[in-house]
Amino acid sequence: TNWKKEIINSFIIVDDNVNRKMNTAIVENRNKSIKLIKHASNGYLNWERFRNRILYTLNEDTTFYYTSIRKDGK
Repeated sequence: TNWKKEIINSFIIVDDNVNRKMNTAIVENRNKSIKLIKHASNGYLNWERFRNRILYTLNEDTTFYYTSIRKDGK
C-alpha cells in the first residue's frame, strides 16, 4: 500500500480511447531470456557469437536450415 501511487503511475496510457496502458513486461522478459542464455552457456569468450545467439533466440521469424544457403541463391 505504501507504493500504490508509484505503481499505478508506472503504467503509461497509450491510447485514451480504449484506456490501454503499457508496461515493461516485454523488456523484462527479454532481459530474463538474455540472462538465461548467459547462464546456460557458462560464459561466451566471443562477443559476436554471444550477440548472434541472443538475436537468433529473440527473433520470432527465425527459420531452421539443415543445409547451407549460398549468397547467390542457388
